[in-house]
Amino acid sequence: MPSKSPPSFGSQEYWDARFSSNAEPFEWLGAPTALDASIVDALRIASEDRPQFLHIGSGTSLLSFHLRLHVEDASQIHNLDYSEVAVTLGQKRERGIAGVDPRLKDGQAPTYMRWDAVNLLDHNSLLHACSRTAYSLIIDKSTSDAISCADDIYIPRPFPISVDPYSPTDLDSTSIAEAIHPLYILAVNLALVAKPRARWITLSYSNDRFPFLNASSCSSAEHEVVPSPATLWQLVEKSEVDNANQQPVEEAEATTVTHRPKVFNWLYILERTDVPLFLRGDHI
Repeated sequence: MPSKSPPSFGSQEYWDARFSSNAEPFEWLGAPTALDASIVDALRIASEDRPQFLHIGSGTSLLSFHLRLHVEDASQIHNLDYSEVAVTLGQKRERGIAGVDPRLKDGQAPTYMRWDAVNLLDHNSLLHACSRTAYSLIIDKSTSDAISCADDIYIPRPFPISVDPYSPTDLDSTSIAEAIHPLYILAVNLALVAKPRARWITLSYSNDRFPFLNASSCSSAEHEVVPSPATLWQLVEKSEVDNANQQPVEEAEATTVTHRPKVFNWLYILERTDVPLFLRGDHI
């Protein structure tokens, strides 16, 4: 019997099919409350009165709706997903619950979160939905895990995003495209829309989710083609998180009770540096 192939987490078709076949809420790794302490801490250092949240890979998680408890206005939350199906489901679910917000005064119309279907690995797609240097918090519950499973992205030289405001605009069509790891591209693209000192809060199953923060671990092609994420993001915290959903398992004869081994996830908090990013041609 042939082995079952792994899910195509980098495929938009996979996610559309998954959410079309099962529209019920699904949580990756932890409950919607799993990142609360880190969010509260990030809000404490945010300089603006109405910080903007970017929730990447919202899927069918109830985290989108839980985030509303952290803001005064639902429009401060911007949910992004690769799948248009997931975005539509989220919008419908929100319209079903927005009117019962206990914070609404009599006669007050509800406000809604923003929702967009976006390819996070395409800066044009991201900027079509998001403004540059707009977000103070980026919320990521296992989305980086899914993106890490995608194939490398072939990037032509020169990359359209640069740390040099006067970088040349003439793209050499004869240059050879370089294979870049998708997380490397994700980090650069998110840096384009994050404010200086913005927090990127990630829950991951991996204890080495962002190796690019160590510049020596990156390939020469990545160093030469794409701005280094190690100059755009710094690691503020990395900690082990006990999976609170652990439950005892009873044997068939009910003579003993065994426990599943502890499962630990990892919390990463990255902070955007002050290094600016530019699109080639910004100076023209």
